[in-house]
Amino acid sequence: MKKKIIITIILIILLIGGIIISIPWLFSQQYNSMGVSHFLVITIDHTVPKTYIGQLDNHKVYIEELNINETNFRNVNAENVSVKEAIDKKLVSIKEWEKYAWYKIKNKKKEILRYENYEIVITKNECIIRPISKTKSLDYDCDGVKTRTTLKKGNTFECRLLSKDYTFKIKDIKKNYLIITVSDYGLTKVKKDNTISLISKDKEFKIEKNKKVELTTQSTDYSNSIIIEWN
Repeated sequence: MKKKIIITIILIILLIGGIIISIPWLFSQQYNSMGVSHFLVITIDHTVPKTYIGQLDNHKVYIEELNINETNFRNVNAENVSVKEAIDKKLVSIKEWEKYAWYKIKNKKKEILRYENYEIVITKNECIIRPISKTKSLDYDCDGVKTRTTLKKGNTFECRLLSKDYTFKIKDIKKNYLIITVSDYGLTKVKKDNTISLISKDKEFKIEKNKKVELTTQSTDYSNSIIIEWN
């Protein structure tokens, strides 16, 4: 009996120790030592030209096609830190961006760091933060909020409609169309004449190239919808 108690105590101590040891690692996966996320939350605005916002690590930093007021980092307290403030106060670094990028594309003159829906183009003396290249991306408008995601088989993106979270997944990529799956039933296609296609009440939808597809919840006013477009 005593032996079992001792073994149980040892296992509990090891478990607690493992959790304590893993906390710094878990923290580093999302936040830097300043408590700021490595990743940006962005809102696309195609009317915004290349705009200078500050200097970081001997590089001039610009944003392009992004709404400056809605381009933020998050801190550990889930508060927004504007990209300009993060750069002015040196809360982020280029080295961190390079380390945590999802994909890296390099040539002699520039390096492109790609994340889910934006990229950072780095040259010898400047950085440009912008939506990912349109040729390798998928645009979606989630109830009025426009976003862009990487066009890659298996990639996912989310949209909240009528208090319900839907996860979309790029199941397959063909030459002229995509197959998108949805995590749950409840969405249906809206036709050009603004009527609902009940036939498409499914968990899988076809997105043709250069054609917008609007998926809506089964409401009468279609006020909650996601519009997906592949150009």
